[in-house]
Amino acid sequence: MARILVSAVLLYVVFTKIDLTGVRSLVSTSRFGFLLLAVIAFTASQWVSSLRLLIYFHANGFYLNAGSNHALYLLGMFYNFFIPGGIGGDAYKIYVLNRRFGWAVKPLTSSVLNDRLSGLVAIVLLVLTIGVVLLPGIWKLAVLPGIAMTIWIARLVLHKLFPMFGRIFFKSLGYSLVVQMLQLLCVYLMLAAFKATTASLVYFLVFLLSAILSVVSFSGIGVREWLFLQASQRFDFDPEVAVSVALLFSCMTILVSLFGICYQLAGTPLKAMEEVE
Repeated sequence: MARILVSAVLLYVVFTKIDLTGVRSLVSTSRFGFLLLAVIAFTASQWVSSLRLLIYFHANGFYLNAGSNHALYLLGMFYNFFIPGGIGGDAYKIYVLNRRFGWAVKPLTSSVLNDRLSGLVAIVLLVLTIGVVLLPGIWKLAVLPGIAMTIWIARLVLHKLFPMFGRIFFKSLGYSLVVQMLQLLCVYLMLAAFKATTASLVYFLVFLLSAILSVVSFSGIGVREWLFLQASQRFDFDPEVAVSVALLFSCMTILVSLFGICYQLAGTPLKAMEEVE
């Protein structure tokens, strides 16, 4: 409930400082083709994200069918959004797999946790990469050592705490980078729809930071909009465009998560693979 409250408060702050009529007008006059491409890019990011989770399941000996894994992934998204007072999406996935196949809770939890941590490492790496362009002068020289240090620390922690995932570290990190780059492409396409791509790197940086801070709010809603609004004031770009991008991204996430309930209503049983190629 605390996360829902944070989202509600931040959205209230944003909506009291922005002209919602202007936002509505901006969205209604945007270039629809770019918005459609943005939805496709976001949907693709979720598919790749589900494949990354499957890598961790397989590394732990849980040979879930790829189609079933994606269905469960979307259903977890649905639970995160529409049942905030109940069990979380990640916990729901663990519960279902434990009940359906009898797989142990602890290694399932380690798979889901490391899937999340891989995404976090990718975000940090992309933030540092963007810093090459945005940081002034000599600070640019700190980027490459920062990237190397991030990868080294992440591998060291993984080796010490979760040695079973050591052999998939770079593979899963590659998937995580693809996920985040597809989502950055989604942001860029929304900016293109509003004809406002000149400050795209700043938008990318704010978006990545909002992904890190999303843990304090309900599915990132509120935090994302508030950070984009603050960035518009700091970097002097259109606040209506900034908030529109954040709101549309939240709407896309909700839209894609709705497909999760389709699998639930269809009653299609989850399937495991007999072997992994």
